Amino acid sequence: MRINVRFAGAGGQGVILASVLLAEGYGLGENYNISQTQSYGPEARGGACKAEVVISDDDIDYMKVDTADVFIALNQVGYDKYKDTVKKNAIVLINSTLVETDSPDVYRINATEIAEDMGKPFVVNMVMLGALTKLLPKLHYGTIVEEIKNKFAASIAGINLDAFSKGYTVMETELKEEKAGMEEKKPA
Repeated sequence: MRINVRFAGAGGQGVILASVLLAEGYGLGENYNISQTQSYGPEARGGACKAEVVISDDDIDYMKVDTADVFIALNQVGYDKYKDTVKKNAIVLINSTLVETDSPDVYRINATEIAEDMGKPFVVNMVMLGALTKLLPKLHYGTIVEEIKNKFAASIAGINLDAFSKGYTVMETELKEEKAGMEEKKPA
């Protein structure tokens, strides 16, 4: 098994931090081999940014992601730049507050809106990570919660945990609605 994950967004959106938490969650939670890489423009904030995580139960001999099994886009520029580098039937998760697409094959979460409603626009990455945690196999909610607690000072861990939980809950609701819709469409 090998899962190639790519996050894309802008510097300052927490793309790299979300990828690190994902890598640590899989590495510690399930004992997979993990590779995490990152790339960003010369600007500290606002420039293009991507981070990649390779998850494998075998040795990882190539650490980059050429085509993604999972793609998370936090902004339009990141989505447009990498949308054509995902595998057929990939999991694609977009921040629908900032990303527009006609594709029906994406999961949409209004992460920026959720973060702004919380009064903490900087937690967009945690909202997206929560949604992603619900979508990915063998990525455990409790493991990521522990990683967030370990990564942040107590003074800001709570807001990050709240954002993570909101993303997870929104995706859980979306998946239930999707399943109910499929049940309705089944022939009698």
